[in-house]
Amino acid sequence: MEIKRTILILTDGAAGTQRLAEKIAGELRGHSVAIRAAWDFKGTDILPAELCFLGCEQPAPPCFGYIETLLRHINLAGRPCGLFSPDSQEAVRYLANLVQDSELAVEAEPLFAFDENIGAWVRRLVNQIKQNGGNTMEHTFDLDAHIRRVPGFPKPGVLFYDITSILITPQAFQYCIDAMADIYRDAGIEVIAAVEARGFLFAAPFACRMGIPLILIRKKGKLPGKTLKKAYQLEYAQAEIEIQVDDVPKGKRILLLDDLIATGGTLHAARELLTAAGGIVTDVFGVVGLPFLNYNARIGDLTVRTLINYDTE
Repeated sequence: MEIKRTILILTDGAAGTQRLAEKIAGELRGHSVAIRAAWDFKGTDILPAELCFLGCEQPAPPCFGYIETLLRHINLAGRPCGLFSPDSQEAVRYLANLVQDSELAVEAEPLFAFDENIGAWVRRLVNQIKQNGGNTMEHTFDLDAHIRRVPGFPKPGVLFYDITSILITPQAFQYCIDAMADIYRDAGIEVIAAVEARGFLFAAPFACRMGIPLILIRKKGKLPGKTLKKAYQLEYAQAEIEIQVDDVPKGKRILLLDDLIATGGTLHAARELLTAAGGIVTDVFGVVGLPFLNYNARIGDLTVRTLINYDTE
């Protein structure tokens, strides 16, 4: 079955560029395609896409500002990018130079209006995604630079890896959601279950992107109705989590998600709750992993993935 891709076509708004953009979009039936012009951008826009087509009519203003806007608002790192112009080889060369100068590690392919086989060009770029198993989010984005270290929290001698610094940086947050979608798009996951509270922040946009249900795993006393509870031991305290029984679909493959995987104690307890309710937990995801705390001892029989690991405190 053909996988539906998220594809963005960005233009300078010129009539010739728009017409060519519409031809490109016509070759992308079955995918989720958006054509956007330079003036569509707002200051807070972050545009998610697995594949981007970028076009301008002439290498002159307002194109300069348009390209600068693009590079601020979309993370192209590690992604195929098609460059096009209706009548100007110079414009395409200009686009290629700007993308190259941005140090984004983009695979850019040009198209000129006099090239007749637009369909073959478009399919070649789409196939670049398939050849990578759908994983176009290579680790060219420096996620480590957006994770704050807080020594002595929550107790002396502990180094706390704080992901709230990801949330205040839209490009970093977008990178995480895009990378998660790349990892799990073809993994057969049917449900996401997220651990309170920071896990919710990543799980909600991810579940929306994937189009699958989200189960909340909450602290004791936070959920109404019929619940299942599980007490477990943390390194420095005891905790209890619960789920609403009716939220767990029987026999469905569940991805268990948290912002950080440390000892694996909370995730192990969450897995037991979901299993007791009839779900099948197959995978665990964390934005940050601390494998030196030996989480594999508790959840190593599951498929565990992270975006970044730290081997020491």
